Amino acid sequence: MGLLDNLLNAFLKATDPRPRYTEARCLLYKNSVGGCDRCYQACPKGAVRLEGWRVELDEVLCTGCGLCTGVCPGIALEYPLGAIQEALIRGKGQLRCSKAEGKGEEVLCLGRLTPGLLAEAGSRFGKVVLARGDCASCRIGGPSVPQHLERMAEEARRYHPVEVEVVEGSLPGEPVGRRELFQALLGSAKRTAADLAPELPLPLPEEGEERGLPPELRLRLLASRRASEVRWPRIRVEEGCTLCPVCTNVCPTGAVNRVREGEEYVLYLQVEACTGCGACVESCPPQVIRLEEAPKEEVGQELELFRGKPPWYDL
Repeated sequence: MGLLDNLLNAFLKATDPRPRYTEARCLLYKNSVGGCDRCYQACPKGAVRLEGWRVELDEVLCTGCGLCTGVCPGIALEYPLGAIQEALIRGKGQLRCSKAEGKGEEVLCLGRLTPGLLAEAGSRFGKVVLARGDCASCRIGGPSVPQHLERMAEEARRYHPVEVEVVEGSLPGEPVGRRELFQALLGSAKRTAADLAPELPLPLPEEGEERGLPPELRLRLLASRRASEVRWPRIRVEEGCTLCPVCTNVCPTGAVNRVREGEEYVLYLQVEACTGCGACVESCPPQVIRLEEAPKEEVGQELELFRGKPPWYDL
């Protein structure tokens, strides 16, 4: 039964179009002030439901376009990124969607491309070229994909100055021959096999770095190391902080930590874990947290945000 169970699980995983949902990184589940409905707004098929302080994804309605994964501020929705990263590397920065005719590496929908994927590919090849089919008539992603790619590219430029070109039709290159047409027929099988592959083939973090980073943030970190300048999001805590635990409780990636040192409490920020989601800004009771941008030298560091003896300490 073990072998049959493994085969059944592999089949179900290959045929389930939904991204993985990590509840602990969802701003809705974290009870952030204002909540979050970006995945609901981005889904072109109505496959996202917000129920009971969590996200529910309809397996029947979901087409696997990935548009929800790119807009999720806490990276609570994600597909395995390793296969797409490898395809970008094999294609030397060129990738096409499954509806774009021609040769080259492909992904089911370009909506699955995240800022981290674009930034990391740009750090290797300088320019990323994406070929799309007719999005207006596509039943996978739909007409919002081109605008979505523009937003993803703009976010990617925080971590590396990548140039992204989106063309309609085939990828630039030689004319398509019989060999390329035959390879295109195998595209669906290749994508299925890739989805079953292990997570992200990234090197282990260096000593002192956060090992619990989501794959998306690890890609952004790799890209930022190859850039001369970055604009990584970070927060600043101003005077008036009561050192309550709200910011640490709502942070989806654990970037903000509160530590007791003697009679003082200290807030620390792990910069590379910050997504700039703004949950702490919106939820801070005295409203003393501000979003800023961190220079390259701060990425990979743990910054002290605020230190003091809280007013409620003697209560």
